[in-house]
Amino acid sequence: MTLDDETRRALDRAWNCKLVTVGRKTGMPRPVTIWFALDGDEVVLTGGVNGPHWYRNLRASEDVEFRIGRYRLRGRARAIADEADVEAVRQCFLRRYLAARLSHPFGGYTNSVAVRVVVDRCEAASAR
Repeated sequence: MTLDDETRRALDRAWNCKLVTVGRKTGMPRPVTIWFALDGDEVVLTGGVNGPHWYRNLRASEDVEFRIGRYRLRGRARAIADEADVEAVRQCFLRRYLAARLSHPFGGYTNSVAVRVVVDRCEAASAR
């Protein structure tokens, strides 16, 4: 899916997302609030070297949901194995987040896992 410019700008203004994976053991929804970045029309994620629970869950089931700002997104996640692509995702986070840049000299964002999410659906959530 191609994100239009207005949607892309709105997503870029948000600093974190609510990611919902399917629990690999329970099959229940597992929400977590984490940082994200956009890379083209894909949402990219990164996490600790040992693979946080959200990462292990999406490796078991690629279907994910997001809440970013006022938008709800659904997509298919894939863990990245190619080291050059993993580094490209890390660079997205270093550009986007000051805390990532500050932690980088001390080992932050140097050995993390990386994920790309192909967005299948994106819609503005209704106002309450």
